[in-house]
Amino acid sequence: MAQEWGIELLKSIGKFFIHPSLYFAIVAAVFMGFLRVKRERSDFHISVYPPLQELRYLLSAGWVAGLILSIISVANGFTISFGILVTLFFSTTIFILIGGFRLLSSAFTMGQVFVVIYLSKQFHFQIPWIGQYIEKTTDASLVGLAILVGLLLIAEGILMVRNGGKESSPKYRRSRRGLTIGAFHAKRMWLIPMFCFLPTGPLTAPFSWWPTFDWGTHSYSLILVPFIIGFQQQIQSGLPEVAVKQLGKQIIVAGIITAAIAAGGLWISVLSIVSIIVAIVARAWISYQHRVREGANPYYFTPRDYGLIILAVIPGSPAEKLSLKTGEVIHKCNGHVVKNTDEFYQALQKNRAYCKLEVLDTNDQVRFAQGAIFEGDHYELGIITVEEKKKWDSGEAS
Repeated sequence: MAQEWGIELLKSIGKFFIHPSLYFAIVAAVFMGFLRVKRERSDFHISVYPPLQELRYLLSAGWVAGLILSIISVANGFTISFGILVTLFFSTTIFILIGGFRLLSSAFTMGQVFVVIYLSKQFHFQIPWIGQYIEKTTDASLVGLAILVGLLLIAEGILMVRNGGKESSPKYRRSRRGLTIGAFHAKRMWLIPMFCFLPTGPLTAPFSWWPTFDWGTHSYSLILVPFIIGFQQQIQSGLPEVAVKQLGKQIIVAGIITAAIAAGGLWISVLSIVSIIVAIVARAWISYQHRVREGANPYYFTPRDYGLIILAVIPGSPAEKLSLKTGEVIHKCNGHVVKNTDEFYQALQKNRAYCKLEVLDTNDQVRFAQGAIFEGDHYELGIITVEEKKKWDSGEAS
């Protein structure tokens, strides 16, 4: 039996690398990185972050979450039918094409899969290309899918809290009064590789109490599924890391509630569809409330009378070595008060080999940053600031 499990484990890993969702997500991440770099160069004449940053987060950040969810999935015997896999691929593909990373929450992608399969089975209508696979999806698989939606929502929230706001892409935009302000596109796409059981295959229950094998079929194969989740929000009224962490905590709560209701579907079947409705509504409400707050609150990254506010720090630049942070305000450079980039550049020229900055941090506390400047370093230390210098086209949207 151990040999069968080992062979199935290797097969499942092999199938992972031929799954179309994996390669479509890679292409999408590279393309989104290209669009981001194009926008950054339009705004700042420089690429703030490397073109493959989205791909790096896609392939690196979700493995721990995938391992934990795989343990939960295998221990509880979650099954996922081929109909679910096919429908999920189409759902994820469509949502990426129409919404970028904005609609990649499991509440939307997997929630749509649940609704499509549930309605198809309830009303007995055929969907072209995938109808034959949907018919074979059991009620047990739908219950497991509803629970997985909740678990992946929790994973989404945790990943947002941990790294969702880091290295958010800055941008210039126009305020309602026509002033230049700074904002951020906080967005991520994560790959969550997760082991699940696929009905039919060579595996049988190693223990009589294993829950999976009480559900409909008596043999299974193991499959490693590349679940794709993500988010995208614009932030302009505060620091991106703070805003994304707040969103992440709210999504964790929504995921816990969804998973708890979905687990009740093991005994009361209607709770499965209730949990999916809760997930979709809660996730949409969290995004909507964020947009309302951003529209109602004052802008954070605006020109200041008492210094230069840092919108972003270019990785590897002297500013990063000086530990300058987004949201801090440079008040003095080499003893001179600076209010715009011209004054800042002139103050830097007072001592081309060394600079000393007086900075107000995000808690309005004064601190000093100083260090050597070497030949070839960025002439403005590698910081992006906000000041009223960008000319807006009359037809450009705010």
